[in-house]
Amino acid sequence: MVKVIHVAADGTEMAAIEVDDFTIEVIYSGIAEMLRQAAASNEAAAAPGSELPREARQRREKILSRIRD
Repeated sequence: MVKVIHVAADGTEMAAIEVDDFTIEVIYSGIAEMLRQAAASNEAAAAPGSELPREARQRREKILSRIRD
């Protein structure tokens, strides 16, 4: 788990969330995928990775859609 804290300019805590390892992994892979696509100038890129269970794939897609928006 990772705790992400948004701190105001004066040092006060504005908000905090806890992010699990799976979400961090998906976020990083999503960012890496976006960078590969940009570098390839809109060409199809990125292998899908290892096969995940259905629930994990759905969760992954939900997280990636948030990154892209």
